[in-house]
Amino acid sequence: MIEEIQNITRTVHTPVMFEGNPILTQDRPWEHHVNMHADDYQVWRDDDGLFHLLYTDFDIDREKASRTGRTLIDYDVSRFRVCYARSEDGLTWDKPPMGIVHEDGHDTNIVMGDRTHGNVWGLAPLDDPIETDPSRRYKAIYEIGPPGFRVADELPGANVRRAYSADSIHWTTYDEPPMFEGLGAKQGDSIYPFFDPSTRTYNILTRHPLMEMAPRPRAGLVERALAGGSTTDPAHGLSNRRGMRRIFQSQSRDFHHWSEPRLALAPDPALDNLDDSFYSMRPYRLGSHWVAFLGVLNMTTGLLVPQLAFSRDARTWDRLRPTHAWIGSGGPGSFYEHVVAAPHMVEVGDESWFYFGGTGSRTSRERRPYALGLGKLRRHGFVSVGTNAAHVGMLLTEAFIAPGDRLLINAACGPNGYIKVEASDVTYAVIAGRTAADCDVFTGDSVAHTVAWNGDATLPLPRGTDSGTVYPTFIPHRRLRFYMHDAKLYSFQIATSAS
Repeated sequence: MIEEIQNITRTVHTPVMFEGNPILTQDRPWEHHVNMHADDYQVWRDDDGLFHLLYTDFDIDREKASRTGRTLIDYDVSRFRVCYARSEDGLTWDKPPMGIVHEDGHDTNIVMGDRTHGNVWGLAPLDDPIETDPSRRYKAIYEIGPPGFRVADELPGANVRRAYSADSIHWTTYDEPPMFEGLGAKQGDSIYPFFDPSTRTYNILTRHPLMEMAPRPRAGLVERALAGGSTTDPAHGLSNRRGMRRIFQSQSRDFHHWSEPRLALAPDPALDNLDDSFYSMRPYRLGSHWVAFLGVLNMTTGLLVPQLAFSRDARTWDRLRPTHAWIGSGGPGSFYEHVVAAPHMVEVGDESWFYFGGTGSRTSRERRPYALGLGKLRRHGFVSVGTNAAHVGMLLTEAFIAPGDRLLINAACGPNGYIKVEASDVTYAVIAGRTAADCDVFTGDSVAHTVAWNGDATLPLPRGTDSGTVYPTFIPHRRLRFYMHDAKLYSFQIATSAS
């Protein structure tokens, strides 16, 4: 969007940690090992303002897990269950009895995962905007290890199922599993579903089930590597660069038939370390664009931290400041000393809240329980452009097309700061009455300030301008020129006035 700048710098902002962290810990007798790693937990807020959390708890037979050929998700090694918690303010959480699973005389908060279902994890609710049946408002694709399941006995990849729900808590499994072209009902794990309104398609960010099965012909090698490294899976102790975790994407029109996953984002050997892998990526829509939290795992140290990724079209993804953690690990003894799972974003007033799972465990074998942490940021305040008190800065946008007749800015000014905006057409000719001199100067701090010129907030379309093309139809491009002094601009939005 930026065509030209003068005296403008970009700043990436990170959340401020909540002083009361962690806000949820393992504290129930039926909780064996609370896990909030990658897609093992989900946080959202409903239309009534109630906060919800789904998280994974599992019980592992460590002796069996240490044997060659066993993995943590084998049914004879572990029991995975999905648990539920809720909060009215997003800070104090309750784990209510759900009446679904009883254990040792306790009515638990377990909502899925038992001897009938087998191991269940990665249950991620998707609020479906095009679903007309209220009982199926929410959908999910989740991973399952049915009774008797063993990774070594299965084709590569995770068994997956799909489910629907009216409230995102009580789920009914579809009779037919999702199908991924030639892969059948197999899929990689760490699955994050989302709906793209521009293409009206369901999408998932995940892994390809065959990505870690590159052939490794070596004399004397009899084991097959089934995971990415010795720090994440005790099935083997060998490294495999060709088996590096990376992000794939799949699309569907009906949430049942899916395309085979295509590569969306992979470590860059020119930037990332040899043992860095992309563990998972959780997307969110901001306006017409997308932001995602990319979990980057260093295989040697076991350190997992999120980086920022973004997309203009929900198909082509890139990273902002590659190699830089967006939320760094905590200090020695912190509950998130070694793992900061890709966070969940919830909008609360003028703030964006980021819930993240954290642990002090270096490796999967240490198995310290996870806890839930919270960081806060200005609403949509990921990045700002601006200048300081020593300069007047200018930013000119590319010519763009957008419906609407109002300009909203998310911006903050210093004690003597200001922002003025000028609007022009595709040829840089200023629209009448929308010069910087006409602009009502903004000197405040607002996440949604409506810009006006001499008291008039209308942002008109240019008329009758020759766009310089061979097409006779005029396409009304606009440009914006921001003048700033001691100010930060986080975003701008073209909105439509109320009729």
